[in-house]
Amino acid sequence: MEWIGLASTKLDVAFVVDTTGSMKDDITAVKDSLFEIVNHITARTEGLEIRFGIVSYRDHPPQDRTYITRVFDFTEKIRRVHKLISELRPSEGGDTPEAVADGLFDARTKLTWERNAYKVLLLVGDAPPHGKLYNSIGDDYFPDGCPRGLDPIDEVKKLRADFGSTVFIFVCGCNPLVEESFRKIAASVDGGKYYSLLEAHELPGAILQILEGVSDLIEADRKVLTYYEANDGTFDMGEAASTLNLELRELKTSLSRLLELGRINRWPKGRPLSASQMGLKVVLGEVPNNIVAGKAFNYSLRVTNPSPTVIGIRVIASLVTADGVSEVTNEHHDISPRSDKKLELKFVPMTETKGKASLRVEVFYGSRSVATEIYNTRIY
Repeated sequence: MEWIGLASTKLDVAFVVDTTGSMKDDITAVKDSLFEIVNHITARTEGLEIRFGIVSYRDHPPQDRTYITRVFDFTEKIRRVHKLISELRPSEGGDTPEAVADGLFDARTKLTWERNAYKVLLLVGDAPPHGKLYNSIGDDYFPDGCPRGLDPIDEVKKLRADFGSTVFIFVCGCNPLVEESFRKIAASVDGGKYYSLLEAHELPGAILQILEGVSDLIEADRKVLTYYEANDGTFDMGEAASTLNLELRELKTSLSRLLELGRINRWPKGRPLSASQMGLKVVLGEVPNNIVAGKAFNYSLRVTNPSPTVIGIRVIASLVTADGVSEVTNEHHDISPRSDKKLELKFVPMTETKGKASLRVEVFYGSRSVATEIYNTRIY
């Protein structure tokens, strides 16, 4: 089985940001800190490839006649992202609520999210969405909600449904006015988090904290993947969680992400009982003192399986001559429950090297060796 691994890891970060007038200082703070944030995260997470996308939202006319949303698709060119943020010119707007639902809808449907990337959606704003479900403000021009019929909670739920546990939803409220509505959006998906910010200078620190948390999670996933590979995808979940110092729920979520990211291709199997627990016994046979190159000879071994389940074993035989090592056989055999079975095998020493040689026969149960013998012989 092959795994892609996490040596090179992709992270898509989407800023969904209110660009009405009151957000000017917050946008400037992010612009001024962007390079520092990116350098810090890439330095602490080896092989991390970050792309940033931006969805700028304002409001529907007649409250704002400039635009409702603008979408800048993901790019790995940080200087371009910095330039785009620098060019976000806040407008004055009209009523207090803004087109939050439209910004989230465009982030979900118009950004080219990579399926094999970790995904962060970061909503930043200081005004609530339209509609009585999200605010009780008297100057809401659209009290029945978004005029396009969009709903912010529906949008984050659909994004999670599209990409599963590889998506992380973070919401930064830059005004106490949005706390109730923005908390509600964050809480609508498992693991969503809300950050309450009172000053513009707090926003870059919150973004850095968010990305550090995702970076830590990537490192945890790498450890889970390493454990998965080392155990051939077969292990006891409780034992693995204890070894990796994770809660069982954290381990299962990590494995779900690895599946969704394509790093592993199946859920781990439970570790089989050991050979001794199963009562498995293997008695290896004999090898002739003299064997003929290219000519088959018989080899027998006896396997006892007293357990009530079928046991799969693998027999591997390798010939060692002056020219090196060559494989003689690599065979799988199923041993019936409560049986004592004699396996009759044919070995063909494919070599042209005459003289002293040795034959190594090994029997495996799962990935563990249960019987090994090295026979000294001669090739004629």
